[in-house]
Amino acid sequence: MNNNLQEKFDKFHADNPYVWELFKRFTFEAINKGYDNFSVALVAERIRWETLIETSDTDFKLNNNYKAFYARKFHEVFPKYDGIFRTRTSIADKKNLFAG
Repeated sequence: MNNNLQEKFDKFHADNPYVWELFKRFTFEAINKGYDNFSVALVAERIRWETLIETSDTDFKLNNNYKAFYARKFHEVFPKYDGIFRTRTSIADKKNLFAG
């Protein structure tokens, strides 16, 4: 199951690079407004809003299970902001997120 979820995330991430771009953009907007930490769910919902309302892409789906992967990827890529998202133990902790 764990490998399967990691594989699904890897495929989603590879097929939807704009999601990572939106994730970074919206996270940095919050950081630039002075937030020290906040919920990854807020970023995910903003991405959903952006893709559904702004682009009218009714086929887009962002699986809730991927939020842990994106939070950890952000922490790894931007170590200065490690901890901006509160995290719990997850299979995403075992993933090398620098790939792709």
